[in-house]
Amino acid sequence: MDFAAVLEMSALDWVLLALLLVLFYRWLKRRGEPEIALPKPVTVAPLPKQDMTLAELRKYDGAQDEHVLFALNGTIYDVSRGRNFYGPGGPYSAFAGRDATRALSTMDVKDVRDEWDDHEDFTADQKDSALEWETSLKTKYPAVGKLIKDGDPRTDYSGLMSSIEL
Repeated sequence: MDFAAVLEMSALDWVLLALLLVLFYRWLKRRGEPEIALPKPVTVAPLPKQDMTLAELRKYDGAQDEHVLFALNGTIYDVSRGRNFYGPGGPYSAFAGRDATRALSTMDVKDVRDEWDDHEDFTADQKDSALEWETSLKTKYPAVGKLIKDGDPRTDYSGLMSSIEL
């Protein structure tokens, strides 16, 4: 066997060599590129703790104010960090500035009401679902205060700021 016969390459060998060189080139090129920067989380100043009526809550829909709030089981949460979900154009933007208890407990994003809803017609499963959502939200988002009816007394929070309840 002569040395020249060992170095002969078929067309398949050339294709495989070319593919290997292209992959090696792309690997080298990629090593020099900076990592993709993750978007910075939205940070807004905390709101002072306060009770709100539905009309007052309505302005915190992310379009009229930088804060995005919604109520669940009578507690108002500042979900501004989740603006991509709850803010304008987000999949759950219908909750912003409203009482989302009914929508979350029925798993129907469109089931949000603009008037006071006492949730008395909830089934046991819907009540459980609302409580599960509340448990999840209160560990992620700061509580701003309570959702109250027009004319109800307001709690004096004495300058406290909204915070996550543990």
